[in-house]
Amino acid sequence: MVRSATPVGIKVVCLVWLLFALLNGVQVGRVLTATPLSGELLVPIGLITVLSAAYVAVSVGLWRTRAWAWKGALGLVVVGGATALVQGVYGLPVGFLMLLVGIYLVVRRDVFADESVSAS
Repeated sequence: MVRSATPVGIKVVCLVWLLFALLNGVQVGRVLTATPLSGELLVPIGLITVLSAAYVAVSVGLWRTRAWAWKGALGLVVVGGATALVQGVYGLPVGFLMLLVGIYLVVRRDVFADESVSAS
C-alpha cells in the first residue's frame, strides 16, 4: 500500500500536539515532585497522563496518515474544544485553535482515506 507524503499542515498539527504532550508531562512531573501525592490528585493526573498518551499516539498516526488517527484526532479536537470552553475566557483561544484544526482535518480527510487492497 503506497501512501502519499504527509502534508505540511498535518506535520504542524502533529508537532503542536507532541508539544502539548511534553508540556503536560512536565506539568505532571512538577506536581508530583512539589506536592505529596493525595487521592484528590490521582484522577486529574491520570486524566492528563492518558490525554498526553493519546496526543502522542494520534500524532504518530497522523504523521503516518493512518485512517484511525484521523478519527482519533477529531476526538481529541472535541475533547480539547470542550475543555477549553469550560475554562471560560482564557480557554477561548485554545477552543478557536481546536476548531481550526478540526476544520483542517475534515478538509484534508482524503489524505487519510482507507486504501483497500484489491485481489488481482
